[in-house]
Amino acid sequence: MDCTKSFSLIWKFKFLLLGSVCLILLSTHASLSQYQVEEKLLFEYPVQIPKVDSKTEKLLEALPPDSAMAVWVFFKDKGIKSSAQYKRALDRCLFQLSERSMKRRMQRGQKPWVDFTDIPVKRQYLNELEDLGAEIRVISRWLNAASVLANKQQVEEITNLPFVRAVKKVVTFTRRKPLVEEKLPKKLGKPPGKQALGYGESYAQLEQIHVPDFHRIGITGAGVLITLLDTGFFTDHPAFEHILSSGRLIATRDFINGDEDVGDADIDQGWHGTSVWSVVGGFFEDTLIGCAYGAHFALAKTEIEAEEDTIEEDYWVAGVEWADSLGADIVSSSLGYIDWYTYEDMDGNTAVCTQAADLAVSKGIVVVNAAGNERPYSWHYIIAPADGDSVIAVGAVNLDGEIASFSSAGPTYDGRIKPDVCALGVGVYCASAYGGYNYLGGTSYATPLVAGACALLLEANPDWNPIQVREALWTTASQAENPDSLYGYGIVNASKASGFSYLVISPQKLDFESAFGDTQSQRTTLEIVDWRGKNLKWKASTTADWISLFPDSGITSDLIWVTADPSYLKAGINADSIVIFADSAINSPQRLQVNFTLHPHVKILAFPNPFKDNLTVVLEEPGSKSRVKISVFTVAGELVYRFTGRLEGEIYQMTWDGKNEKGEELANGMYLLKVDIGDHSEIVKVAKVK
Repeated sequence: MDCTKSFSLIWKFKFLLLGSVCLILLSTHASLSQYQVEEKLLFEYPVQIPKVDSKTEKLLEALPPDSAMAVWVFFKDKGIKSSAQYKRALDRCLFQLSERSMKRRMQRGQKPWVDFTDIPVKRQYLNELEDLGAEIRVISRWLNAASVLANKQQVEEITNLPFVRAVKKVVTFTRRKPLVEEKLPKKLGKPPGKQALGYGESYAQLEQIHVPDFHRIGITGAGVLITLLDTGFFTDHPAFEHILSSGRLIATRDFINGDEDVGDADIDQGWHGTSVWSVVGGFFEDTLIGCAYGAHFALAKTEIEAEEDTIEEDYWVAGVEWADSLGADIVSSSLGYIDWYTYEDMDGNTAVCTQAADLAVSKGIVVVNAAGNERPYSWHYIIAPADGDSVIAVGAVNLDGEIASFSSAGPTYDGRIKPDVCALGVGVYCASAYGGYNYLGGTSYATPLVAGACALLLEANPDWNPIQVREALWTTASQAENPDSLYGYGIVNASKASGFSYLVISPQKLDFESAFGDTQSQRTTLEIVDWRGKNLKWKASTTADWISLFPDSGITSDLIWVTADPSYLKAGINADSIVIFADSAINSPQRLQVNFTLHPHVKILAFPNPFKDNLTVVLEEPGSKSRVKISVFTVAGELVYRFTGRLEGEIYQMTWDGKNEKGEELANGMYLLKVDIGDHSEIVKVAKVK
């Protein structure tokens, strides 16, 4: 599915910063590069008039002098005075990004990979707010803003500061509990086949969106990082032991208390996040299995679970920026905001959290958000940031596929289809913060099911960008041909969205590895079935002299032994394939990749770094040198040079003079070396100086 055009069009006209920094200038300044447009926006940052909107003004007038409220303070600029200073600021941003975040942006994000939104807020501006007595709560690089706690007089003084562009109330929301729905169907269903996992009572919610098809062929979300924005999380629940023991909980952050403890003693604070996490990532054999139980996770506590269930928008913005810094592939949020907004604000551009969510998508993050539980109430419609044009908004259905009575309706105010898709939100089986397991409901629980399905799609299709993931869900859901304002495009069909055909091979790729010089053969089992688990009549063959198969052809068994012999292989990555033919499969034949890696791995050296005239790159690699490729990119993603290199024994050595392929001298600054060795790639940052 080619969604590049859709991805480009959405972001060409997307507001990048509140009120004024928008890429729509690309259409009115067609002769400018995107880099030049960013600079133009930087130096022509118009002031919003008035600085304080009418709703915030009325609230301030009624605020007692000694009372304080949380407000967003948006700044006019980031204190940058020249193009050269701007370029240096972008170079510094590159160092602040994690390797995982940079790799995700290069793989799935919108160019330039580092831009104005990544530059920190000017420290002097924050100091002046504090000098006035305001307490800084959250700082947002993306929005060029800070949320502060300030009284009426302080807000007035802040408004008069020359570098302040706008002041707006921080939005809160009282999260509703969903209405009690009809009783659960008596038959929840059981997984078919002897190879199936022990799903217990969680099978029905996964089968409705066709997730077990992935699990059966070994796709579990492995390698995908999901960040959850929610209340606290009780990580010691048995459903999460497999995540902790395998080191797949990579980070936690409490944005309310400013620490890393997301498992507060207050059980009311942690029940919602705990149950949501279990739906996507839990694993307790014969009881509960999460949609993407093999994924990596980061947990952000952004919601205050007080008596009023108050959620605050600035913590959500901080959470999504934190997720980006970690390199998150998916952000799943069962939160939303409407108490300050009106339906007219649900236009995909107005709500602060919506702007942040869409910015996250532009940086390569799939954002999945609950549509809300508002349909029985006066609001009725979806909540922010589910209104974002790049956000996957999730509605709730029951096991019979009927829309839940509480599930918020669309469309957005500007007429777009919302919600996007649906999953089970009535009687979802999940872990209980009080111990054990129970059934809960709401779009809060449909959301992690869809987020988990997105993780499976990304593992199966790692190069898909967020818009491609969303459109794969759209075009294969139950109402793809007739979307509406209740179901959106319908109930998710993850298996169909993946593009899988009938012939399924498990695992889809065989990887062997050992130390160089080891001659001991390795053997593994390969399963060959159709997508419903039935046996196929098939035969398999390979031309590689180091791969052997048994039995080799003409049988109906679903198993084959694959043996790999490293005796005569070179050090490095040795790749070949097995071709499998199935008489009744429409996608036959299929080629199964087989890799045998003999360590040591490649060593990459780039020196001097920073360099002035020449940069030398050395690869120590005793294996398949013909598969090495090195490319040089600017921070904005422009390819400027490719290495040709020369071979000296078991070492590749190349020298680059800092010019592009036309022989033109390149500007000083940061550059990215992308080194591809077989199927493996590495990114090396280098700096060119005077």
